[in-house]
Amino acid sequence: MKHLLIALLMPAALHAAETASFLNVGAGARAQGLGGAYSALADDSSSLYWNPAGMARLEKKEASASHAELFEGTRHDYLVYAHPTQAGVLGAALTYLSQNKIEGRDASGRTTGGYEASDSAFSFGYGRRTNVADVGLTAKYIRSHIGSAEAQTIAIDLGARKEFGAVLVGAAIRNMGPGLKYEGERNDLPLRLALGAAYKFSAGHAVSAELTNGPRGAGTEAGFGGEYQAVKNIFLRAGYTTRTVAGGSGFDAAKGLSLGVGLRNERFSLDYAVLPMGELGSSHRFSLAWRW
Repeated sequence: MKHLLIALLMPAALHAAETASFLNVGAGARAQGLGGAYSALADDSSSLYWNPAGMARLEKKEASASHAELFEGTRHDYLVYAHPTQAGVLGAALTYLSQNKIEGRDASGRTTGGYEASDSAFSFGYGRRTNVADVGLTAKYIRSHIGSAEAQTIAIDLGARKEFGAVLVGAAIRNMGPGLKYEGERNDLPLRLALGAAYKFSAGHAVSAELTNGPRGAGTEAGFGGEYQAVKNIFLRAGYTTRTVAGGSGFDAAKGLSLGVGLRNERFSLDYAVLPMGELGSSHRFSLAWRW
């Protein structure tokens, strides 16, 4: 049962032609608290995941670590470092999804012993400002491991971001690549096209919205979020996404609500978000960032 639940966790797993669904889990508790509506609002090191063009606005070095406790011993970790230069901002990140040993069974349902599975991605990105808009590029090396089988591939992300005063608009294409090939069968990566907009209020509040499309049959999802600066340096967040954890009759899928809180000053950020996941419980996300 455990391996079935793990499969249901990943949104892209709902589409049989897609693999490496861990690439859709998301990075950073701030973005998750906003319902994943972050391609326009992205302005920190986690932009390397959501929209690499957002890194162009970084003026200080930034290192960030994110951890997500999902369920059934499944964990998602994201480490990223961004380094401003005169020619633009460089970034590097590691994504790692791990889980407890999975119980194997044969066609008759008899136990065949356990096996391990993990997924990882090494990302290298670049963002810079231009006269037209901020632009960015991310290159990824992706590795997936299930039992004795292993697959590897590469992919790229492209992003653009533009500020019109308090209004921000962002667009990103994520996971363009040849897919992963297991034992002679190749499946597509979860290609996603994201278009978002955000508004930043003078008091430090913000609202954002985003549409994400999976052109290979995953459909279109919508995300919305708001960030409220309750007192100086303390932010309360709420969001909603139409993405569900699982589909089909008889399964109480997640309804898409997210809640979060953050502490931020000139040097540090500490963020937390919780995402209710129906019968699977709740997913908890934590992020810590340091700027210097």
